[in-house]
Amino acid sequence: MNIRICIVLLLLPLCTAFAADLTGKWSGTFRATGADHDIPQLFILQQDGAGLHGSGGPDQSEQYPIENAVINGDKVTFELTTGEWRFSYRLRVSGGEMSGDLDLKSENNARKAKVSLKRVE
Repeated sequence: MNIRICIVLLLLPLCTAFAADLTGKWSGTFRATGADHDIPQLFILQQDGAGLHGSGGPDQSEQYPIENAVINGDKVTFELTTGEWRFSYRLRVSGGEMSGDLDLKSENNARKAKVSLKRVE
């Protein structure tokens, strides 16, 4: 029992190392599978513990609220809706970068994309 407690106490700092504060502006792109160009992305995030709020879109002037955000260690998931499209992000945080997968869905269409973001502020 004491060994388990010691192991947990030793590993706790490693777990919190992945829980970096995501507050700030993140800029980058996504590219849909089979597409020939990147689409710009800008996220303005505010982290409150395990909660994440904010907005995202192609630029500062076109932003949509983030919904259903979950932070779990170095993994971040959230969604946003733009008109008929639903964007579902599954990202991994590494330092000042986030990258991962994006599912785009509308009533009549579905696409997958790769996302790459860097902290800019």
